[in-house]
Amino acid sequence: MYDLCTMYSSDITAGAGYKSSRRVFTDEQEKALAVYMITASDLYYGMSPKEARVLAYQCAVKFSVKHPKLWDKAQRAGEDWLSGFLVRNPQLSIRAPEATSLARATSFNKTNVKAFFDKLSVVMERHTFELNDIYNVDETGVTTVQKPSKIISRRKGVKQVGALTSGERGSLVTAVGCEC
Repeated sequence: MYDLCTMYSSDITAGAGYKSSRRVFTDEQEKALAVYMITASDLYYGMSPKEARVLAYQCAVKFSVKHPKLWDKAQRAGEDWLSGFLVRNPQLSIRAPEATSLARATSFNKTNVKAFFDKLSVVMERHTFELNDIYNVDETGVTTVQKPSKIISRRKGVKQVGALTSGERGSLVTAVGCEC
């Protein structure tokens, strides 16, 4: 017969989540998954939590890693795995991205920005504007571009995260004022 006092000694601490013996991936494998998710987010192709769970399942199957049987039934990792993964990788968090059209993302490059400022300098040299003649006009309007779902991205270091959407399906109405 077992003595409960010796079985549950006071130096054992209770914890939540996966025990190291129940973890599916090694530290190196989880680090690789985290780097992949950050890279995808940086390229405007962030993964939703559900897509991250599908990726985890596919990696477990591909590399013949022992995983829970429920993963096979659902064809994705469990929500508890994702919660533990995010805890073990504090550089990641689930964030709401800003919709970015493909045309806008691909047009913002060094060549186009240089061309804009070259043209701006020509206009500024041609016309002698006083400081009170220059106004900042931001885009204002309502867009009909679909709103992307939340994605897994960097927790810190990036103010906004973006997700590519089809800008061709939406429209933006911009109001511009001119005072002569």
